[in-house]
Amino acid sequence: MLFPILEAIHVMGLALSVGTIVLVDLWLLGFGRQEHPNAKLAPWTWVGFAVMLITGAALFFSNVPRYVHNPGFLVKMGLLTLALLAHFTVHRKGTRGAAILSLTLWSSVVISARAIADLDI
Repeated sequence: MLFPILEAIHVMGLALSVGTIVLVDLWLLGFGRQEHPNAKLAPWTWVGFAVMLITGAALFFSNVPRYVHNPGFLVKMGLLTLALLAHFTVHRKGTRGAAILSLTLWSSVVISARAIADLDI
């Protein structure tokens, strides 16, 4: 019974962090108001990251063999690593290219997260 609740909380953390990053990326691409949204959204991004870290670790350790042999999980972890590296390096420059890279990587993380359930071995 706890597992579906944990998964739901994990997805909410992913939606919160990625959602706030997407809003900043869209602003960098010229959509939205003149004021930079990062100051208001950054705390929510960090809350989402924390929720993802805690619930993701709990989900992983609840069934390690399932995840280490799941191609969807392995791809997600690789893409998540790239997305986080880009977020804390390239994304800080605030360029249009950084926004496009960020949108591409985070979208790929979300898609590969969905693939975990589809690719259970």
